[in-house]
Amino acid sequence: MVARDELPHVLFVAREPDETLRTFLPVIDQLDERHGLPSRVLFHHRPGSWADEALRSRGVAADEVSLPVGMVPRPIARGKGAPTVDEVARLWQARGLARSILERQRPGALVVIQDTLLLERFLVRQANQLGIPTLVVQWAFSYPQAMYDRIRTFQFGTTADRERRALPRRLLGPVTQGAYQAALRLLGLKFDLVSSYGGGEARQFAVMGEAFREQFVRQGVLNKEIVTTGHPTHDAVFRQAQAIDAARRAEIRARYGFNADRTVVLYATQPVLWRKVISRETLEQNVRAMAEAVQRDPSRQLVLKLHPREDPADYAFCAQFDPPVTVIPTAEMPELIAACDIFVSSSSSTVLLAMMLDRPIITVNFDAVPHFDQYESIGGTVHVRTHAAFANALDRILGDSETRATLASQRRSVIDRYTRFDGHATDRIASLIAEAIGQQARTPAATVPS
Repeated sequence: MVARDELPHVLFVAREPDETLRTFLPVIDQLDERHGLPSRVLFHHRPGSWADEALRSRGVAADEVSLPVGMVPRPIARGKGAPTVDEVARLWQARGLARSILERQRPGALVVIQDTLLLERFLVRQANQLGIPTLVVQWAFSYPQAMYDRIRTFQFGTTADRERRALPRRLLGPVTQGAYQAALRLLGLKFDLVSSYGGGEARQFAVMGEAFREQFVRQGVLNKEIVTTGHPTHDAVFRQAQAIDAARRAEIRARYGFNADRTVVLYATQPVLWRKVISRETLEQNVRAMAEAVQRDPSRQLVLKLHPREDPADYAFCAQFDPPVTVIPTAEMPELIAACDIFVSSSSSTVLLAMMLDRPIITVNFDAVPHFDQYESIGGTVHVRTHAAFANALDRILGDSETRATLASQRRSVIDRYTRFDGHATDRIASLIAEAIGQQARTPAATVPS
């Protein structure tokens, strides 16, 4: 019998924020319980205390490395050619770091959240060369690449740099860019990446639903096996949906301090200040308008659940409202959504969770933020762009049974296209990994490339 410490382990690479680790934990548990495979986790940031405790309680070893930093001294970092030299140096460092990690870890499989990130791309490439199975897991709702391009434009504005450059620079640009790309290829640092979560070189890509598989194929993700597995987080939501009843809802409400007899409107915020898409003044205006619409009926209560990247201090103004608006910095979203009556957000992955838990949903885009219109085309929500339309949507959902029935039908259609909602996504992902390890065990081992 093979000792546990001699079994091939699965190396999970967790990137910041720690929320990505939540995607991995159910798979780690399933690999252990069903397949007898141990796991390890590699962080390239300092994990939070909850992450440390989650792994310690499971007996899962964790390693921590630092990503390559700039090599060019600060006094000359803005000099001509310095950014290019710095980028090449960081790529070179990342390749060496990836090699040392694989030499030390010798995993049976490598799992990443995104195979286009700096360290992950080198880990994946070298694991492939060693014959180690590689898998990228879609960890959150992913927009089409055109939307990400619009977001960057919205955040930082556009310039006409190319048009303002002198003629010699415009003529030499393609030549120098070509030389740079050729140098990267010569040094083994060149990647032909597709702009997407799974646009790197991992052999397999586990996605939430068929709509995402089609989206990634359209974006050019072709040189890997794309498997529609569903998502581990959705398994927890599936169990919540099966178990929720009046008593469970009452218990959750009591734990979070909600009034038992109120209609709870739960607003899952987005990191709008962190992403620099609206101002602090606009944020307060929007929340105030929503609070006024909700609280004009005293039987209704507005609750804000903050995004993990947000600072509760930015919402201190909510305590000054009359009545105050409840702000919850951290919570288990599936149970919080299950306990509410109406769910509100803009473009969060939590909108899908609310659909799975059969909650009526309003999506809002008060400030023409490009990606906040995402669910307008997907369906399953009442989408609004003004404060008045939000108040109207609230009244329609609460007072019109036909509106609620239409939304329920649309939600079922969205779930069918964007998820595999049957409680077995974790099983499918763990089985992919275990089967790949079994196949690799029958293949002669390679050596770490120089």
